[in-house]
Amino acid sequence: MKIPLFFEKQLMQWFTQRGRKHLPWRKKRITAYEVWVSEIMLQQTQVSRVIDYYTHFLKRFPTVESLSKATWKQFLPYYAGLGYYRRGENMLKTAKIVVDEHHGKFPRDKKTLMKLPGVGEYTASAILSFAFGEDHLAWDTNLQKVFGRFFYGEKNAEVDQKIFEKKLLSDKRTLNAAIMDFSSEVCRRDPKCSECPLKEHCEYFRTSGTLEAKSKKKRGEAFPAKDAQAYVFLHRGHREYFSAQKQQFSPFVLPPSANHRDAIKLYFREKHALLLAVRPPHKKCYVDGIPTLMINAQILLGKHRFAIFDKKDVRDMMEELDITE
Repeated sequence: MKIPLFFEKQLMQWFTQRGRKHLPWRKKRITAYEVWVSEIMLQQTQVSRVIDYYTHFLKRFPTVESLSKATWKQFLPYYAGLGYYRRGENMLKTAKIVVDEHHGKFPRDKKTLMKLPGVGEYTASAILSFAFGEDHLAWDTNLQKVFGRFFYGEKNAEVDQKIFEKKLLSDKRTLNAAIMDFSSEVCRRDPKCSECPLKEHCEYFRTSGTLEAKSKKKRGEAFPAKDAQAYVFLHRGHREYFSAQKQQFSPFVLPPSANHRDAIKLYFREKHALLLAVRPPHKKCYVDGIPTLMINAQILLGKHRFAIFDKKDVRDMMEELDITE
């Protein structure tokens, strides 16, 4: 099949000239632990933000053994700010499992890797490819986009990954890195087709992108975010929810002047001596006619005296609210 050969050749040439070889996790000899740390940090986080975190983290926890001995309090300063704190909790759990059950070595079996907390199919494939040089495509949104556009004309096309793993002949470790960089630099959300070395045989370029469905956001009256109160849902790992009211769950209600991340953190730090991670609003709505931002916040450090509720209590409360979009 000639097109995969063209695809590989052009990608590899592009990667040789423009690949992001400066990234600290792109070194030739890298351990499975280092790959795992980078891949967990890179989940839903921009590369530019991860670089410093990754470097500082590995200076403090250079091996899986050192991480396995860390407490949450010791771990947090080297992770705080990346968000998605369940990832951090899973990192500590996985480190302990690798040390206690696998003698400090990450398994070389994909199914066994996927049993580790927070390790899915993509992360397992990345570890096997980048650390062990095994023949796996680390399939993520980057690979899906590039393969979908080049071969089928649109990024969400159904792609048979196993067929391409067999037909593509290049070293998968290098090919995975090349496609990831190419997706970031050229085949972006708004692709730079004029700079693309693949366009000669690219189905997306041939059809001028017409096969790729473009979702259009419905336009309506702008939500008055500046004037909105904040309903802060304080939780620990979305398993326990906290309320100042003892008898029935109720979110913490803050005024419009304190409806943003920094103000919410400051409020709980000064009033309750708690260190929080605050997410962007997950819902914008009206409660009894008042514009309201629904915001999740997680306790990272500190002791509280709040009543504890579960998800069902939160759902029951939400059903009782008069909420309109």
